[in-house]
Amino acid sequence: MRRGLAAVLSLLTGLALAAPAPASEPAPRPFARDPGVEARIDALLARMTLAEKVGQLRQGGYAVGFDVEQARSGIIGSITNPVDPYEIAKIQKAARESRLGIPILIANNVIHGFRTLFPVPLGLAATFDPDLVETASEWAGRESAAVGLHWTLAPMVDLSRDPRWGRVVEGPGEDPHLAGRMAAAQVRGFLKGGIMASLKHYAGYGAAEAGRDYNSTEIAPNTLRDLYLPPFRAGVEAGALSVMSAFNALNGTPATAHKGLIDGILKTEWRFDGFVISDWDSVWELINHGHAADFPDAARKAILAGLDVEMAGDMFKTSLAAEVEAGRVPLARLDEAVRRVLRVKVRMGLFDRPDPDPAAAAAKLFTPEAQATARAAAVGSMVLLKNRWDVLPIAPTVRRIAVVGSLADSPADHMGSWGADGRQDDAVPTLGALRARAGSAVEITYAPGCKPDCRTDEGFAEAVEAARRADLVVAVLGEPWWLTAEGTSRTRLGLPNRQQALLEAVAATGKPVVLVVLAGRPMAITWAAEHVDAILYAFSPGTMGGPAIADVLFGDAAPSGKLPMTMPRAVGQIPLYYNHLPTGRPPTGDHYSSKYIDEEVTPLYPFGFGLSYTTFAYADLKVPATVRPGDTLQVSVDVTNTGRRAGSEVVQLYVRDLVGTKSRPVKELKAFRKIALASGETRRVRLDVPVADLGFHLDDGRYVVEPGRFRIFVGGSSTATMSADFDLAAP
Repeated sequence: MRRGLAAVLSLLTGLALAAPAPASEPAPRPFARDPGVEARIDALLARMTLAEKVGQLRQGGYAVGFDVEQARSGIIGSITNPVDPYEIAKIQKAARESRLGIPILIANNVIHGFRTLFPVPLGLAATFDPDLVETASEWAGRESAAVGLHWTLAPMVDLSRDPRWGRVVEGPGEDPHLAGRMAAAQVRGFLKGGIMASLKHYAGYGAAEAGRDYNSTEIAPNTLRDLYLPPFRAGVEAGALSVMSAFNALNGTPATAHKGLIDGILKTEWRFDGFVISDWDSVWELINHGHAADFPDAARKAILAGLDVEMAGDMFKTSLAAEVEAGRVPLARLDEAVRRVLRVKVRMGLFDRPDPDPAAAAAKLFTPEAQATARAAAVGSMVLLKNRWDVLPIAPTVRRIAVVGSLADSPADHMGSWGADGRQDDAVPTLGALRARAGSAVEITYAPGCKPDCRTDEGFAEAVEAARRADLVVAVLGEPWWLTAEGTSRTRLGLPNRQQALLEAVAATGKPVVLVVLAGRPMAITWAAEHVDAILYAFSPGTMGGPAIADVLFGDAAPSGKLPMTMPRAVGQIPLYYNHLPTGRPPTGDHYSSKYIDEEVTPLYPFGFGLSYTTFAYADLKVPATVRPGDTLQVSVDVTNTGRRAGSEVVQLYVRDLVGTKSRPVKELKAFRKIALASGETRRVRLDVPVADLGFHLDDGRYVVEPGRFRIFVGGSSTATMSADFDLAAP
C-alpha cells in the first residue's frame, strides 16, 4: 500500500514537471529546421549499422595513448579533454577515414578560457556586464576553435545559494535573472568564437543537500521552475546545442534518467532539438543511486528518459545495442538520439568546413587582444567590499608597501581551477604586477608568511616585521585554487588554516591593511570586515589577474563589480540569499521573531553590493501607475556620480509582488544596467521589464501573472530602498 502511494506521488511530481505552461508564459523560440539538413541526416541514418549508431552516442575521454582506431571504426562520436592541435587533427583524420566519414565532436572544459584564462565564472558574473562576458567567451571560443575544438562543456548555469558547495566557482551565483543573462551571453560568445556550448548541470545540482557535492536535492516543482530552470531556458534560447544532465537525484529521481526534466520540459516544452549528454560516468551511477539494477537497466532507463549521449562510461557501449535488439529500447528512440547528434554536427559545419591547420594554432593563442579582454574582465569582476578612510587607491605618499601572503606570488592561484590549456608562464601574479606598476618610486617588500595551505606559523615573524617597516600592507589571502572546484565542499568558510592568524598578526602592527581575497566562493571574513581598512574581492581573476589587481589598487581603473552571491557572517546562516520568502514573524527586536540569538540575521555583505572609488546618488524615480498584461514596465531614474572620480555603477531593479496566490519573495532582481559616469555627471537610466516576467509557477506547473499591486526598488544593491508602487491590471 505504501509503495503504491509512493508511485502515485512520483507520477504526480513528474506530471507537474512536465506540464506545459499556459499562454501567459513567453513561448520558447522555435528552432528552424532545414529540410535539406534533415534529408541529409535521413540518408546517413539509413546507411548506418546498429554499432555505428550506438557509437555516435558515446563520448570518450582523451588521455595519452588514446586509441584512434575507435574513430576510424566509427564506434565513438565525440571525445573530451584533448588540447594538442596535432593530436586533435590525428583523431579527426581517423574519423574521416571511417566507413561513413562522420567527423567527431571534440570537446573540452573551456570553463573560463582556453589558453588565455579569464576570471572564473563566479567572477565573470560579478561584472554584471553581459556584453563583456560575451566578448570574453568569444575569445575563449576563438582559441578553442583554433586548435580544433568544436564544443565546450560549459557554461555551468546551476543556481546556488550555498557557498559550502565548491562548484559555485563555476556558476553565476544565486539569482535566476543574473544567471540567465550570463548564460545567454556565454552561449552567444562561444558560438561567435566558433564553438558550441553545453549548459550544465540539468538540473538542481546547485541545491545539493548540505552543500556536499553530488548530494541529492529536494526542490518543489514551482521553485524548480521559478529559480533553477530559467538560466537553462535562457541558454537554450540563446542557441546552446547541448545540455548536460546533472549528477544529483532530484526529488528522488536521478537527473540522468529524469524523463520529466529531459523529455518533458527540455525537449517537449522548450522544443530543444540539440542533444542531451550525461555527466562523467553518471549513467553507471544510476546503479549507485538505487535507480538501476545493472548495466542494461541503467542504459535503458537513461535513453528512455531522453538522454542522448553517454560521457565516459560504457553502459551504452556494452548494453544499448542488445536492448534495442530485444525491443526494450525502440529503434525509433535510438534513431532520434543519433539524429540529434548528427544535426548538431551539421549545424556546426563539421561535414563541410575543413579542419583547422594545427601548425597555425599557436599564432591564435594568447594574443594581445585576448590578453586585453582578460585584463578588462578581471578589473570588472573585482568587488570592493570596504574602503575605510579611502585607503584605496594607493596614495602617492605611500613609499613602502609590504606584500604578505604566498598567494600573491602564485600564478596558479590567480588562474583558478579548470584551466584548460592555461599556462603558469603566461600569468603575472599580483606581486610581480605591483612591482612593475610601482617602479622605483615605491619600495615593495614581500613576505609570504606561510605556504599556500598555511598550516604553520613559520614565516609569520618576517611578515610582521615587513608590515612594521611599511606604510601600507597588501595581504593577498584566500583559497588556493584546489579548494574551489569540483569535489571541494567545505564546512568552514573562513580564511583557510592559519591565514586568519597571519592577517591578525600584520593588522596588530597598526599599519593600514588592504586585504585582497583570491577565492572561488563567498567566504565568511567577518573579522576582516571589522578590522582591516580595505577589502578587494578578486575571486580567481585569470591569466591577467595580477595586472588587473595592480590597476585597481593604484587607481588606474576603478572597481565596479557587484556580489553575485550573498556573503554570510557565519556558516550557520547558510543557506542565505536575498530573494527569500517573507515570514509571519519577520526579524525584529521581539524574542519570538525569525532571527538568531547568537548572530545577526543580516548578511555580512548583500547580493548586488560593491563599492567604487566614487559615490552615486539616485533621484526622480518614475514608475507608471498601471500596467497591463502584454505591456513592458518602463522604469526610469536619475543616477549621479557625486564623487571626485569617474566610476561605473550597476543600476539594479527589484520587484515585489505584494499579495499573491503564493507568498512571493521579498525582492526579485528583474533588470540591471551597468553605466559609466564622469565625476558630477547625471544620466537618466531606463530599465524595462516585460510584464510577462512578473509571474510565477503554481505547484502543478502552470505559470500565472496575477493582477494586483507590485513594489519597485531601485539602487546599487539588493538592499535598495528607493521604491514606488504600481498596479497590474486584470486582463
